Amino acid sequence: MELSYRSLLKHRCHVLRLVETNQDGSPVHAWEQVTETPIRCFLDLTFIRHGKDPHWTPEAGRAADRNGVWFGLNDAPVRPGDRVKMTKGPTGVFEVDGAYDEAWRPTELHHIEVGVKEVPPVRANFGSA
Repeated sequence: MELSYRSLLKHRCHVLRLVETNQDGSPVHAWEQVTETPIRCFLDLTFIRHGKDPHWTPEAGRAADRNGVWFGLNDAPVRPGDRVKMTKGPTGVFEVDGAYDEAWRPTELHHIEVGVKEVPPVRANFGSA
């Protein structure tokens, strides 16, 4: 039985991007949804890519905010600085702030891996930056 990469992407999310508009001559920043329908993804909050993602240090006294690695298909419209709002899988809004990696096989882009960090619920309000 062959397992496809697409079948491993059990979670779903919307991609949000910060856009600037003018309102009465003043710039206004707001998070806008880039994707109409949720896209396939997998958010692993237990996986850490050594040398790329932040680690928890016992001396700090507590674990950092929830962070992990987001996996998506090669055509996922995710860029550094975007946010992903999970609709299926781990709940929450996560900011793409870690290393952005492209996994190639051997001559074509296979999938995308990005480090993410949870946005505290108070800051996850999409109407303001």
